[in-house]
Formats: sequence, C-alpha cells, structure tokens
Amino acid sequence: MNKNVVYIIGLLMMVTSCSDFLEPKSQSEFVPKNAVSLNEMLLGDAYPQPNVSSCYLFSLQTMLDDDICCSSLPYTAYQVAQLPGYNALYSWQPDMFYLMGEVNIFYNVWESYYQFILGANAALDYIDDMVGTYEEKAIVKAQSYALRALYYFNLVNLFGEPYNHNKKALGVPLKISSELTSTLPARNTVEEVYTQIEKDLNEAEKFYLSLPESSQFSKNYRTSLPMVQLLKSRVYLHMERWSEAAEYADKVISDWSFSLVDLNTLPAPTAKEPYYNFISFDCSETIWLYGSVDDVTKYNKFIIGGQDKQPRWYMFNASTDLLTGYVGGDLRKERYIVKEYSDPTIYLTFGKYLISSTHVPSSGTEFGVAFRLAEAYLNLAEGAALSNDPVTARAAINTLREHRFTPETYTPMPELTGQDLVDYIRQERRLELCYEGFRWFDLRRYGMPSFSRDWVVNGEKVATYVIAEKDPSYTLPIPEQVLEKNKNLEQNTLANPR
Repeated sequence: MNKNVVYIIGLLMMVTSCSDFLEPKSQSEFVPKNAVSLNEMLLGDAYPQPNVSSCYLFSLQTMLDDDICCSSLPYTAYQVAQLPGYNALYSWQPDMFYLMGEVNIFYNVWESYYQFILGANAALDYIDDMVGTYEEKAIVKAQSYALRALYYFNLVNLFGEPYNHNKKALGVPLKISSELTSTLPARNTVEEVYTQIEKDLNEAEKFYLSLPESSQFSKNYRTSLPMVQLLKSRVYLHMERWSEAAEYADKVISDWSFSLVDLNTLPAPTAKEPYYNFISFDCSETIWLYGSVDDVTKYNKFIIGGQDKQPRWYMFNASTDLLTGYVGGDLRKERYIVKEYSDPTIYLTFGKYLISSTHVPSSGTEFGVAFRLAEAYLNLAEGAALSNDPVTARAAINTLREHRFTPETYTPMPELTGQDLVDYIRQERRLELCYEGFRWFDLRRYGMPSFSRDWVVNGEKVATYVIAEKDPSYTLPIPEQVLEKNKNLEQNTLANPR
C-alpha cells in the first residue's frame, strides 16, 4: 500500500467532521484495500447525506431570494436572542456571517464544501493505485468528478460574481488534488472555475458512458449519468450556451425512464401524511437524492411562537409575489408549499420532502434535495427558446403544466415568442422549483434585479431592505474565519450596511 494513501486517509480523519464514517477505533480500519473499498469510503467522505449534523451546504440560498418574507403575526419570541443573526442574513448585510456567529447560528458553508471536495480529490488521486477491475475504478472516477463539479458550481455561485455578468471576476480557489502544499491557494476567476466544472462533467460523462448501462444509473443514492447530464444542462444555462443546455436536458427526458408525476393522481392528503414526499425514489421524477432536510431548513424553519400558550409560528413565510403566481387549477401551490399547522391560510418556505402530521419538516434520516425531471423540462424550454426554437420550448412547458393542473383548468400556454416566451418559462421555473435552492442562483443569471423585503417583528414592520440591481450583495462575503486562515484570499466587494 502506497504510504501516501494511508496519509490522506489520516488527513480526512482529522479534517472531515461531517461524517460518522470517519470516527474509527483505529486508523487501519479505514485504509482502503481495493477499488471497492475506496468506493465505499467515497460515500462517507464525498456525499452529503442525512444524519450528518455538522455540515450545512444548502441552507443559505432559500433565505436570500424574493420567494421569502417575514411573518406578520404577533408573537412572544421563542429565541429572541437569535433575531439579529437572522436579520443580518435576511437583509444581506456585508458582515452577515460575523453577526450570525455572534448569536451562534453561523455554519461555515465554504469549509463544508471544501471538505467534501477533499473527499472527491482523494478518491481521484488514489484510485489508480487500488486493486480492481476497470469498471470498479471507472465508477469511482465518474462519481468523484460529478460531485466535485456540483460543489464548485454551488461555491462559485455563492461567492463569485455571475458568469454572464463578469466571468473575469474572482471566483473560488480551485483545489483539484488532495496533496498538501506549502502555498495557500488564491482565488481563481469565475471563468476558470466554470472551465474546471465543465471539464469534470465531461470526465464524469465519459466514464459513465464507458460502463454497462446497468452501472450508469441505479436507485442507490449515488450520482449517475442522468444526474451528470442534468447538471451539464444547468451549468450551460448559467454559461448561456443555450443549445447545449437544451441538448442535455433532452437527453435526460428522452434517454431514461423517468416520468413526470401527474399531481391529479397523488393520494389525497391525510392527517398523518398531509404532503406527498417528492424527494424520494418512490417519486418517478427523482434522478438523484442528496443532502438532508435538516440542512436545507436550517434557517427558514426558525420558530417564533410557541410560548405563553401561543401556537407555534414560523418566522418566515412564502412571499405574496410567489403565491399570486399560482393561478386557479394549478395544484403546485397546495402540493409543494407547506402551510402553518395552526393557520392554514399561511404558506411557509419549505415543502416537497417528508412533512410530519403537524407540518414540521422531518429530520434525521430524510433526504432534503433532489435532481428532478421537472428541471430538465424547464431547462429544455429555456434553452430552446433562446436558441430560436419556440415550438420545442412551448411543447416542453405544456407537457409540464399538463401534469400540474386539474384537467378542467389546463390550457396550453399562449404561442409566445422572443423575450415574452423566455419570461413565461422563467415564471414557470419559479413556480415549479420553489424552495429547492434555484431562485437565488437564477436571479443572479437574470441580471441581478432589484427587489425589497420587509423585516417584521412581533407583527410590526420595522425596516424595509432593498437589494439594488446588480448589487454587490448578490455575491456573498467570504467568511472572516476563512480569510484569517488563508491570507492569499481577497475579500469580495462588499455592499454598504443596510
């Protein structure tokens, strides 16, 4: 066994706090003996899974966009000391992470992503030293490239400027090896990060295509060829390579057996199961499951009521602008967005995953995020519309909407073209993918429009916060803890305090 392999496993044990897999009684238990063992280690070190309490990757995006607002209900605050931290995040303050840390609600997303990247890098660095067949090694490589691409895509869209706005701006450091160096990495440009993302996705696709079809996709919670194809489509939308976005979305739709769920056919809600779980392989739209409900709801399920015989209220609600987009007969509003248990007229900022009988997101072992077929139809529509193919674009949207409306209310979309068609598709995207982490990234690539949000405390509006068009706040500040550890990193341009 190459002693470097043993060394990197030890390194993972020291720095990766996100996985119970890395809590051994002895280091030798976790030194992989062959490619199959390394594949198992990859699951523990490079995949975000439920029941991992110390890593949060996906909780920020939902708190930043125009689909969320403050509850207008009066209350006796349950955790009033934490309100300044939530306010800092909600109002896009330039020192949001410091203020969140002051009230113990800061979780270092930057470091968490790089911990998972380290797991993917280690697998790629050492897989060729392992004993195993070509197929056993290729499946490890395919997964590792796919995961690394996803993590860098999310990182650069949190901490770098939008690709279509300024691809020469600073993005995030590219670390594509597990090797330790004496020089701390500086930030690569947004363009360089996207180039690496595309390269990784091409490698992942190549290795998946070299495998038997049975190894290209299975419902085993690992990445797959259709997951890679959908991620490529997503990345190409951000790069404004419209025809390629449409091409890869169509591969997901046409080459695989996933199917859209007809919301008319879902079981009727019951007191025990008030909402259908779309983030599950029982759902025919699901391509890949990852992350946890605890992660994606870390901030938006902040409770403000529940004291002095009050009902339990949540601080954050669905915005009026989102809710009014659902017209009569559209079943998504009731199926996708959870209501307050104590007041069913109030819509919250979560849903689609497993929800308890009291309308609480189920924690622990439940997945919180999915690659869904619906995204492929939306990517196909937008890519086709912007590639001068309105017929394909309208057909994709009509197929999606036909599965979302009651039969008596469904009508095909108007025969729009040009920007009107693009705007229609993007509105459908907002309604379909709400609270799945897309909206903030989409607003960035739409030109970073201005919008405002009210801060309401105990039923009274105390402030209105405005994010201006192309505001620096559309790019998050790098946490101070990260800058202190790496003096080669340059902070983003920060907005003025609000």
